[in-house]
Amino acid sequence: MANVLVAGATGVLGREVTKLLQKTGHKVRTLSRDPDRAKAMNAIAHEVVSGDATIAENLSGLLNGIDVVISCLGGSVLLGGNDKRSYRDIDTVANKNLLIEAERSGVRHFVYVSIHIQEGYANTAYVKAHEEVVDALRNSALSFAVVQPTGVFSMFDQFLDMARRGVVSIPGDGNARTNPVDGLDVAEACIAAIEQPRSTFIEIGGPDIVTREDIVRMAFNAVGRKPRIIHIPSPALIGLARAIRPFHPRYGELFEFATRVFTSDCIAPRLGQRRLVDHFARVANGKLK
Repeated sequence: MANVLVAGATGVLGREVTKLLQKTGHKVRTLSRDPDRAKAMNAIAHEVVSGDATIAENLSGLLNGIDVVISCLGGSVLLGGNDKRSYRDIDTVANKNLLIEAERSGVRHFVYVSIHIQEGYANTAYVKAHEEVVDALRNSALSFAVVQPTGVFSMFDQFLDMARRGVVSIPGDGNARTNPVDGLDVAEACIAAIEQPRSTFIEIGGPDIVTREDIVRMAFNAVGRKPRIIHIPSPALIGLARAIRPFHPRYGELFEFATRVFTSDCIAPRLGQRRLVDHFARVANGKLK
């Protein structure tokens, strides 16, 4: 059993990782930026710390006594919040600071949750921010594993809200394929990665390969509404993203990434066991928060 620091613990994936670590007997310390949200982690973690990892001084001493870091840190891919910083200013800076502190503190292994990458969206700012962290891991003295999921189920919950309102807008023709993966499947991969050798990359997708429009139709079916889908030309959305970026870097980068990934195939090895259709049914029926 290891002493594990989970960074980004109040996110959907971070919570799943923390709960699994506790169940499997590991001792867990969590790091979260929002102190109010961090309080909720007291029920599932041995020690709870709040602090902004983009400020290196906040991490001083954080990893003393820690064997393994699992980082789920990253800027949100959902709309909302007041943080306008770019993904590099959040994801890259925070994780590099954490890596430097891990090396200084004698951490033996670093597990980083990145993203499954394919050509159609590889050059987006969102992906580049993650890849810069992976490059830093390669150049570090630490043993590491990189977990690379496709879209996690919870990212698609917003389609349920849209479907309830009667209409969903999506970029492009909706024919690009993907195999979304449950957050619990990804969390299990993170726990397994604790014991993986150096330079391990774990690409993980769910069991069902579906089109983007299939996902939207699943959402309508889950809420019992007749599908009404509006297809927005991707060049228009890319243009919007570029116009927004100088004023709100995160939204600009998010719109570009969302457009390009939604109009590209994103298929990883089918390691996940849980199905999106079942997830939608549970969320729609109020059985999953």
